[in-house]
Amino acid sequence: MLQWCALFLAIITEVTGTTMMKIVGQNESIGGYLLLLVMVGLSYFLLSKAIVKIPLSIAYATWEGMGLIVMTGIGYILFQEVLSVSKIFGVSFILLGMILLKKGMVTAKTAGDKNE
Repeated sequence: MLQWCALFLAIITEVTGTTMMKIVGQNESIGGYLLLLVMVGLSYFLLSKAIVKIPLSIAYATWEGMGLIVMTGIGYILFQEVLSVSKIFGVSFILLGMILLKKGMVTAKTAGDKNE
């Protein structure tokens, strides 16, 4: 459970750092750059802690996929980016892929239990 918390925090810090890229690019403050670096570094650190018990494929897909989904929403809400039908389909397929990967993890674990 602790690794899933680390993964959730890794997603939050990755989204914060990525959002800072857009903000810092507009005003170029040194504090913004420092926050960006800290958030991205902390995100990778937390991801490294999450993969101790979570399979790498699941953790990375969740980290990157959820980050992309949240960033799409942030881009739409905060930065008035266009949310086209193709973007909605793309985000939907990413979410579906994450669900299928997680289901595959449960299925593989169940299959492994039957072989023991």
